[in-house]
Amino acid sequence: MITKHGRRRAIPLAMTALLGAAGMFLSAESLAADKAYGCACLHNSKTSGTINYRFRWGQHEWKSVALGKGKSETMCWAYKDAPKSPELEFQLDVDMTGGTKWETFSIPRGQSNSVSCSAVPSQAHYHVGYVANSNKKKIQIYPGKS
Repeated sequence: MITKHGRRRAIPLAMTALLGAAGMFLSAESLAADKAYGCACLHNSKTSGTINYRFRWGQHEWKSVALGKGKSETMCWAYKDAPKSPELEFQLDVDMTGGTKWETFSIPRGQSNSVSCSAVPSQAHYHVGYVANSNKKKIQIYPGKS
């Protein structure tokens, strides 16, 4: 913008830059608000009973879950400032004989707009199933809904 004295004014240019930056910030904020959680979904549709597992986000407290046959459960982290979550640590009690044997599994998660298995992307769904040739005494995690 040129003033009546023929000088260029820097304020409108600076304001344009600020408005552009604000627009980029608001777009990123809208994106984060749309996908407000990092989630994984676990399904117990392949075993004949309740399974036990525990998980935690980073160094937070462990959460223990008993998941009945035919049930599904989400493990979600609510994003605060950015679409980023701590590592998800997941342990499954793989012993189906009444004992306890915790094994750690890698459970990648996906961005979700709600705490619901139906909103979790397909690549972040897992199911529990029997280990082959274990006579239904040992379970593990498999990728996919079923």
